Amino acid sequence: MINIGLKVSYKGKAYAGFQIQPDQPTIQGFLEAALGKIFDQEIKIVGAGRTDAGVHAYGQVINFFVDQCKIDIGNLPKLVNAYLPEDISVVGAAFVDQDFSARFSAQSKIYKYVIYNNRYRSAIYGDFSFCFPHHLDIDLMRQAAQSIVGCHDFHSFMGRYADVKDSIRTVYSVDINRQGDFVELVFHGKGFLKNMIRILVGSLCDIGRGKLPVDFIERALEAKDRTKAGFTAPACGLFLMEVKYSQPIKFRES
Repeated sequence: MINIGLKVSYKGKAYAGFQIQPDQPTIQGFLEAALGKIFDQEIKIVGAGRTDAGVHAYGQVINFFVDQCKIDIGNLPKLVNAYLPEDISVVGAAFVDQDFSARFSAQSKIYKYVIYNNRYRSAIYGDFSFCFPHHLDIDLMRQAAQSIVGCHDFHSFMGRYADVKDSIRTVYSVDINRQGDFVELVFHGKGFLKNMIRILVGSLCDIGRGKLPVDFIERALEAKDRTKAGFTAPACGLFLMEVKYSQPIKFRES
């Protein structure tokens, strides 16, 4: 069996998330259908991150096994894209080791959340950002975000129906920057819980507008109670940017 890795980008608005769901359009469903047509066999893919409904990806990574591959790996993205809707695109392909798993071999992930900080919604960027109409104090948000970095029990920042053994996660860094009306929050961590980043963003927004104190996140972490954390920011502003592995994958593009 041949193990193939793909780098995939997608706009999440039209989908019920990455993972297969009965009678729902999903990223995994469309990718498996397209790959099945190309390789003429049933394909089951493994994704690095199970992004939720409405979440986008710039650098999602998947892998799958095939009996044989007579296709030039550099041409594979173009062939797969011919069978995909326009809001899903394979942007790189590579042969990977037999023991490689896009999910279990991942060392860390980088997510970006985009806030459009303007009192009026954007007709252009609405699908890719969260319009927050209150002025945000970036310095306050950065100060509060220091509590997120490290190994913590993020139970207060875990969405409903999360299927996990525990809620302890390690976050390596949180960077917050403003460019005009846009505020970008970049989270780098070993792994994240369901809705964790979006709840953290909601909490940071209310801190940045002065509604909540700077130590709010620190106290919410100690409480281990979802009702003690902030609101869940919408999915439209969240992007899976990059998945890091111990051995970087050398993706080829056509």
